[in-house]
Amino acid sequence: MFDERVALDFSKLNGLVPVVLQHSETREVLMVGFVNQEAWEETLRTGLVTLFRRTLQRVQVKGADDESYVRIERIVVDCDEDSVLLEVLPEGPVCHFGGPTCFIKPVENSHFSQVRSDTDKA
Repeated sequence: MFDERVALDFSKLNGLVPVVLQHSETREVLMVGFVNQEAWEETLRTGLVTLFRRTLQRVQVKGADDESYVRIERIVVDCDEDSVLLEVLPEGPVCHFGGPTCFIKPVENSHFSQVRSDTDKA
């Protein structure tokens, strides 16, 4: 499905490469996972997000448990070839807790607000 000649640098992070999943329509960041060589090849071959589950020490197609797969629309590899952005269309919740995104815990800090306010004035 995708060009399987895309090279990733698996020499860092003990053979893993971080993968950011971003919704291709809303642009919301959904989750961060990892691929090893096997998961990457399966992802390219099928067009479905396939990750290396560090806790289970195995490769798994995202959404295979409940058949709510995450289909890839576009793949972008960073300049060092050691991180990947997958623009995706999920068929269901992406977070293993059942939500659409894993990023649900905002960090509040008045310093962050102040920095934002200062940059907004520029």
